[in-house]
Amino acid sequence: MPQLAHAVDAWLARHLREVRSEQALVEAIGEPLLAARPARPEALRALSHQLLEHWFTGGRALIPVISARAGDGRSALAVALAHEFAKLGERTLLVDADFRAPSLHTRFGLRNRLGLADLLDGRDVQMAACHENLAVLVAGSVREDPLELLSRERLRHFFAAAARPFRVVLIDTPAAERGPDFEIFVALARGALLAVRRGEDVARLARLRRRLMRCAARPVASVFT
Repeated sequence: MPQLAHAVDAWLARHLREVRSEQALVEAIGEPLLAARPARPEALRALSHQLLEHWFTGGRALIPVISARAGDGRSALAVALAHEFAKLGERTLLVDADFRAPSLHTRFGLRNRLGLADLLDGRDVQMAACHENLAVLVAGSVREDPLELLSRERLRHFFAAAARPFRVVLIDTPAAERGPDFEIFVALARGALLAVRRGEDVARLARLRRRLMRCAARPVASVFT
């Protein structure tokens, strides 16, 4: 019986601390610029309009898409939003910055070569025009330590240059659980779009919030995946 009681207490403690509503999400990550939305086409379409009005202003073009864990739907969200912006007629660049588990090349049927890692290593780079108003930069060939590559000054110069021809630059980052890579991008953008699985652990999101704060970045919006 004591073992059963302990198991019940553990289950309750775990499940009572899950994020299943916008209020619980705000308590975990803080007040975002925009309200949380579900990952449904009509909701993402509305979010795209809001981001254009409230985030992509004054020459600001960059927004990283982040998540606490792998499998949270971060890459799918980045792709879906990129398509929405492109359909609105906004020139959009989608960048695969997940050097640890790149996936955008498979989603668009591209070869994972001549990408961001190649650019940071001083090699040739090629953006792929995938749809009208949408270009994709794959992760590319990672020959060095991913974090060392991302720490190079070329990254900042590249995104500063990309903000001129592109109104929207979306970055698919590695999951936070994989290391500090994503922090480089949120520090550059001073904000992030969060992909959050419904039922996520509050403590895990609170840790993610602290990491955003250390980068002087804020949650711009959250999407329940």
